[in-house]
Amino acid sequence: MEATTQVNNSRIARMATNALFFICGVSFASWASRIPDIKEKLHLSDAALGSVLFAMPVGSLSALPLAGILIDKFGSRKIAVFATIFYFVSMPLLGMAGTSWQVVFSLFLFGFGSDLLNISMNVQAVGIEKINKKSIMSSFHAIFSLGFMLGAAVGGIVAKEDITPFVHLSVCGAFDFLIGLLTFRFLLSHDHKPDEPQPLFAMPDKSLIILGIICFCGMLCEGAMADWSVLYYKDVLNQPGGFVTAGFTAFSVMMVTGRVAGDWMMAKLGLKNILLLNCSLVAVGMTTALVLKIPVLVVIGFGITGLGLSTIVPLIYSEAGHSKTMAAGVALAAISTVGIFGFLIGPVIIGYISEFTSLRFALSILIILGLTGAFLTRKVSNS
Repeated sequence: MEATTQVNNSRIARMATNALFFICGVSFASWASRIPDIKEKLHLSDAALGSVLFAMPVGSLSALPLAGILIDKFGSRKIAVFATIFYFVSMPLLGMAGTSWQVVFSLFLFGFGSDLLNISMNVQAVGIEKINKKSIMSSFHAIFSLGFMLGAAVGGIVAKEDITPFVHLSVCGAFDFLIGLLTFRFLLSHDHKPDEPQPLFAMPDKSLIILGIICFCGMLCEGAMADWSVLYYKDVLNQPGGFVTAGFTAFSVMMVTGRVAGDWMMAKLGLKNILLLNCSLVAVGMTTALVLKIPVLVVIGFGITGLGLSTIVPLIYSEAGHSKTMAAGVALAAISTVGIFGFLIGPVIIGYISEFTSLRFALSILIILGLTGAFLTRKVSNS
């Protein structure tokens, strides 16, 4: 009877956690959709804008060391709702910012809150997996991707309708906070913890370190694709303006598709095999896109790359959350720190290498990263 009640509660908690993943995706895309307006409003150069935007990852990285400690002490349910307060405050501030420093301050708050929510909602997802005794992490990240796509679409529409960033982002922030309040009572009240009490600060075991390196490779590839795939399609292939996003669109759609199917694939193949498949697809996809300079094949190659990257992070998050040597929040914060560093440094590395060689050569690093990830999966235990 108790097991049945737990499963029923986990179904409700799963819906509530899905809502958190959804607003996280919507919020990030909503802000991203208004960057051109804010750049124009503040008369920022590309270099100045790049410096301003760096405040968000700084905020994210600042939150990660605290996230595990706060979640271990107060529980992921409370921290998830607390994180939405940062959205409620920072998004209107972003919309009304009149100087670069105001944007920097607001972006820092936004990044800080985003990663508090990121870690806490993933801890909730791990707890739900534990109750259901199966991997469902990929489906949560699919909801994030769907929220991101919807947020980007709505952002484009409201921008065309001349709705100000302040109104747009204020409504989004209020919506986030409302969802946080509504979902609070439905989230799991107790987080999954190892059988034996674990210290807040501990050296990750070998398997967690390996997963962290694979996560770093995957997120470095994601960051590089997000920032450089459109430019490659436009400049290297000399395609007309209306088609420059074709490759990135294929990449994004296949990311969502892979995440939707990810839980089923995990049940069929196990962690080790699916990570090997994922990393191999990244290498094959990027080889196709870079070697065969035919537009349609580049689109196909980018799509294969998106499919390969789709479930690397969700499945590694799931495995880290079930760590037997670290509390779920601490383990997820550790993995996220490594992964986000890869996401941030990837575009920079590609830019520098491209400056001295070519963008085509620089993006070939993604092939090496895919092969590196595939090689490291030999040391991952199957689950």
